[in-house]
Amino acid sequence: MRFDKLKKQLELLILLSDGRNYTVEELCERMELSRRNFYYLLDFIKHAGFIVFKNQGYYHIDRRSPFFTQLLQTIQFTNQDVKTIHSVLTIAGNDSEMVNQLREKLENTYNFSVSINSPIHKQMDSNIKLLRKAMAEKKTVRLIGYSSPHSHTLKDRLVEPYLLLNNNEDVRCHELVSKQNKTFKVSRMEGVEILDSPWLHEDKHRQVFTDIFMFSGEEHHRVKLRLGQLSHNLFKEEYPQGAHYLTPNEDGSWLLDIEVCDYRGLGRFVLGLFKDIEIIDGDGFKKYMREEIKSLINSLNLQ
Repeated sequence: MRFDKLKKQLELLILLSDGRNYTVEELCERMELSRRNFYYLLDFIKHAGFIVFKNQGYYHIDRRSPFFTQLLQTIQFTNQDVKTIHSVLTIAGNDSEMVNQLREKLENTYNFSVSINSPIHKQMDSNIKLLRKAMAEKKTVRLIGYSSPHSHTLKDRLVEPYLLLNNNEDVRCHELVSKQNKTFKVSRMEGVEILDSPWLHEDKHRQVFTDIFMFSGEEHHRVKLRLGQLSHNLFKEEYPQGAHYLTPNEDGSWLLDIEVCDYRGLGRFVLGLFKDIEIIDGDGFKKYMREEIKSLINSLNLQ
């Protein structure tokens, strides 16, 4: 009995310190605990000296808790190290999925916000305030001296801003010249000027959608899959935040009813477990998979 209790305590410590965020329901399900027993274990961990954070219903342990400080003393980053690494990742932008994941893991693990009184950060704060004002008043703005790494240009952009993203690091806008919705980094703007012109293209504003495979876009594609026990277990292990998309079938299989904005993430999962998965619905996904399989056969010269 004492061993089982210790095992649960250690299991909870591991889950809360693995760099992810879990809800109470997810933790109880993974550990096969009642909510009452979960809170009992959580209370024990807090009294043992661990710093537990709850943010928007998600729990995790701060790595700066005394136990981790002692355990990782020889390799642990100092606060200054963490701030420097975070600054480098922020400057790198959001174009790399790996950079985004590293920055998010760093923020979740250390639960800190970088406050730097540099001219760059002061300008970013000013930009955000003006963008918020423009969105509230539905006004067009000029993004002054926007630096684009894709077109290698530095020029003004006329846009209708309508959504702040990624902790206010990015803003989603409808660009008047290209007539497209684009994401702009606030840190790459020399300034923001609110114009007298009201929005004229609000009907074209679209919310950006990020699926559980970390692909983003404006279009949603719904796909239904029948998963066997193996693919069901692996899906829950690799994508625990997507567990609510799963529904048990009477025959012991599982229905995965999910929306994605890009077929590549789901496609990689299905290709790796194709013997245990059946595509029930999603003509676009079926077409994508046929083309992927054909491309794979051609590359292997198996025709």
